[in-house]
Amino acid sequence: MSPPRATFGLTWWGQRWIGALEALGAAYANRLPRGRTYARKGTVEGLTVDVGEVTARVVGSRATPYRVRLRLPVFTDAQWAEVVAALAGEIRHVAALLDGQMPSDVDEVLAACGVSLFPGPRELDTRCSCPDAVNPCKHVAAVHYTLAQTFDADPFLLPELRGRDRDTLLAELRAARAGGAVASAETEPDEPIVALEALSAGSLFDARGDLAAITVQPRPPEDPGAAVRRLGAPPGADAEVLEALVEGAAEQAWGLATGEGEVGEDLDPELVDAVRDLAPATSAELAEALGATVADVRERVRPLLEAGAVRRSGHARGTRYWV
Repeated sequence: MSPPRATFGLTWWGQRWIGALEALGAAYANRLPRGRTYARKGTVEGLTVDVGEVTARVVGSRATPYRVRLRLPVFTDAQWAEVVAALAGEIRHVAALLDGQMPSDVDEVLAACGVSLFPGPRELDTRCSCPDAVNPCKHVAAVHYTLAQTFDADPFLLPELRGRDRDTLLAELRAARAGGAVASAETEPDEPIVALEALSAGSLFDARGDLAAITVQPRPPEDPGAAVRRLGAPPGADAEVLEALVEGAAEQAWGLATGEGEVGEDLDPELVDAVRDLAPATSAELAEALGATVADVRERVRPLLEAGAVRRSGHARGTRYWV
């Protein structure tokens, strides 16, 4: 039984690396298939990724392996500062990187900063010790495929190739998140700053669109406070208080998603049951079911919204309520 064929580009960033090479021109497009065959045979040895440079040995027809070197320009400190600020501006980017994943839109984020993690025209410098006069040769192409496989396993080698290793990048992102929070606190806010203790999970469940159009497969959170512990609390905030709020909101969200959330008698269970039975329900539909006026329903639903027992979508007469 033959061994399974090696695969390259299992992740989107591995595929993007190969795609970027194919976009460099006919020379790469013609050589990559032969390089893929070489890579699948396991001819690439000693591959090393360093700042601005990749080196490897490729076993060929001669007794001594060929030496391959790839070089890419390293971002300047100013470019990295701009990139870090852009990534830190979205908590989902930081959370993905802390989880060892490359954000799916990272290339768009970096493009706005005028750079890319992937090779562009006239950026890539390749050398091989083989006698082939064509560059890139099949040995260089083999290294590229093996490199894509290496990136699959460790996406942080991409920024390292451009000048920032994993630890440095994550430290800079944390610092940028903290610095950004401080800077925004010093500016004049458009709305009053709300203390963490005053936040309510119920205020997080308003939606502008039609929630019925969204297909979801919810799962209970394994550790809702993990992101807070990884990111750290913003300056001036109590980490324990913030983590407790996140865990409380997650618990309430799961209860709402499964219909198992508890509603106290003071939160109008009759109205909650009507919303659950008729959802998505308008104020008029609820009023008819309860034998009440629309104005009465809107008044009664307000504390339910604040407590997170009921959600809503739409505006004005198009407003509908959910549990």
